[in-house]
This record gives sequence, C-alpha cells and structure tokens, in this order.
Amino acid sequence: MPTSASATISTGHRITTRTGHRTVTRPASDSDLDAVNSFHSRCSMESCFSRYQAPRRSLSLSDWHSLVGSGRGLSWVTHPADTPHLLVAATHLMRTDQDHLGELGILIEDAWQNRGLGTELSRYAIAQASALGVRGITVITGRSNLRMLTICKKLDAHTPRSAGATITLTLPVNRP
Repeated sequence: MPTSASATISTGHRITTRTGHRTVTRPASDSDLDAVNSFHSRCSMESCFSRYQAPRRSLSLSDWHSLVGSGRGLSWVTHPADTPHLLVAATHLMRTDQDHLGELGILIEDAWQNRGLGTELSRYAIAQASALGVRGITVITGRSNLRMLTICKKLDAHTPRSAGATITLTLPVNRP
C-alpha cells in the first residue's frame, strides 16, 4: 500500500508508490506547460483518451491557463523525488456549475501507472477539496477505464450515472 507524507509548501506532497518509487506533488503553475506537454507526449493515446475523452497529445496555453490560472480549482504536477524537471502526472480538481461539487481529472504517464500513484493522487485531491468548498467530487470516465473505476471503488464512489460509453461517479469528501 502506498504511503503518503504530509504536504508542505516548501517540499510538496510526498508519495511513495507500491513499487517504492518516491514522488513529489506540488502546485502547478503557468511555467509548467512545456514540461506538461512533454509528459503528455510520453503518454499513450489510450491514456490521453481515458483522461480527456478525446485523443489529445498536448494542451494549448489557454487550456493550461484555464486549469492553473483561472481560480476555478486546484492543479498539481507530480515528479520523481530525485528528478524535479521530469513530470509524470498532472491532477486537477475543478469547481463545477453545481454547488459544492468538484470534478477530478488525473493523467499519469504510462510507465508510472499501476503503482498506486493514481489512488494516492485522488486521496490527496479529496483531502484538499475543502479549500474549494467542495463536498463531493465527480469523476467522468469511460466504462473501459478500469484503472479509474478501480480507484473510485477503493475510495467509496457513489453509484454511477451512465451516459453511453461514459460513466460519472461521485467520490465523497469527508468534511471535519
């Protein structure tokens, strides 16, 4: 089982994967776009499609700015602890039009999948949800995205709503 250390502003949120690899997750910034696009190019089309429900290979400056600079939510990037310039994951928790409901999106480089990183990044996003006033988090994914469906099941997702090949799950946010 992955272990997580507490987050600090100076060092980021540390996660050790099931395979023993140490990572750091920190707030994303506008200046991360080139590294994010480099990381996207290392992802398979299947992984990109699972994240965006479209075959995206990169993000435009306006796409990235809407995720990290709009005030609509929280975004993080993850890198190996010993290689801060090499991004391997991006996580976004965005406000939605529905009161107190956020939406979670995660993309993890293929070589870093199946190590427990997605589950730990989801847990971290849930822990940060109160900063957005979020009480529930939706995850919109394809029915064939078994990795995300497994993560949601582990995190006690509510019964999904279906819309064809897409499924919407809601993760509970435990508020103090």
